[in-house]
Formats: sequence, C-alpha cells, structure tokens
Amino acid sequence: MEPSRTHRLRSLARLLRLALDLGMSSLAYYGCVLAGLDTLPALLTATAVAAGWLTATAVYDRRADGLAVGMLLMYGLSAAFAAATSAPRPLLLRDPLVSALAGLVFLGSCLSATPATAYLARKLHGQPLSDPRLRRAHRTQTLVLGTGLTAEALVRVLLVYALPVPTAAALTPPLEFVVLVPLVVWTVVHRRKALARSSTAAGGAGAARQVPAGVTAEPVRAEHGHPAR
Repeated sequence: MEPSRTHRLRSLARLLRLALDLGMSSLAYYGCVLAGLDTLPALLTATAVAAGWLTATAVYDRRADGLAVGMLLMYGLSAAFAAATSAPRPLLLRDPLVSALAGLVFLGSCLSATPATAYLARKLHGQPLSDPRLRRAHRTQTLVLGTGLTAEALVRVLLVYALPVPTAAALTPPLEFVVLVPLVVWTVVHRRKALARSSTAAGGAGAARQVPAGVTAEPVRAEHGHPAR
C-alpha cells in the first residue's frame, strides 16, 4: 500500500475514533429524545452508552481514554441533575454546570504535561508533542478555552437566577454559541500561526546543521583537493 494512502487511512481512522468518542453518547441521547423518551431516561441511556464506550476503549487501548471519561462525567452529571429536581430554574443550571466542568478540566490540564488541546490534537493527528513552541501554544489555547468556558458558565448561572425562567431559557442557550464560536475560531487561527512558526524554526535549524559552525566554503573545497582561489 502506498505511504500516502496509508497516511490518509490512519488519519481517517483517528478522525472516526475522535467522532465516536465525542458522539456515541450524544447520538444515544438525541436518538432517545427523537424517539419520544423523557429527558431523564434519555440522559440515563446516554450515560450507560458512555460507560459502555469507556469500558470498550479501555479494554482496547489498555488505558482509560480521557475524552471518554469526560463524556461519561458530563452525561452522568446531567442525569443526576435531572433526577434530583424537576423544577424549571434548577434544570436550567444543568448545561452551565457541564460547561463549567469542561472549563475546569481544561484549566486543570494546563498544570499537566499535556494540555487538553494537545491531547485532542494528538488523538486527531497522531503526532507526539515534542516541539516546546507547540507545547506553549497548546497551553495558551487550553488556558483561553478553559477561561472562556468557565466565564460563560458563570454568566449563564447568574442569568438563570437574575431573570424570569422564560427569559433565562430563551437567552442562555444562544449565549453558549456566542462564546464558543469566537473561541473555536481563535483557537484555529492561533494553532495555524503556531504551526507556521514551528515549521519556520525547524527549517532554520535544519539549514544551520548542514554547515558546521566556523567552517566556510573555501576551506571545505581545499580539504577535497581543490585549492581555494
């Protein structure tokens, strides 16, 4: 098989795995909702699917996948919230609390050797994070995303308690996208700039290694029997 084709197949496999890690439980939840189930049974089904997927990937990879753990926590928290209360105002807190959990996970990962965006990039592209420039860029991206998600969740919680329930229910979901879309766009732009800087620096370092320091072209020719002119 041609190397380029093998690379494309591996990239497709990584993309499919990432989509399954993110989408298995979500598909289960929205499938149950479309089938007419109430919120709590749909969330419990999604939580069970997330737990099953986590178990399957842990057996296959021989380690627990962080993204699968995150999806299990997200739907488990949502199911616990839905089971605890049916009052409309507390239920409006479910999504902000999930966003806050994601933001705190992102912020917490900044203290580790592999920030959250580096982990996701490795899952998607299959490349280890060896360049310190890219590691710093991922740490910045993760810090910005974590701060944005946490701040957005805090604003939505304040709106839930400050506004009437119908107004809060109408305003809080669009607010999530108003914050997320610019964050994602900024992350993509920042990543491209970081990759370009890393590639330029790597190219310069490679060119510098080709000619030993302190050796000019004239002595090199003389060493091969060609007198310098």
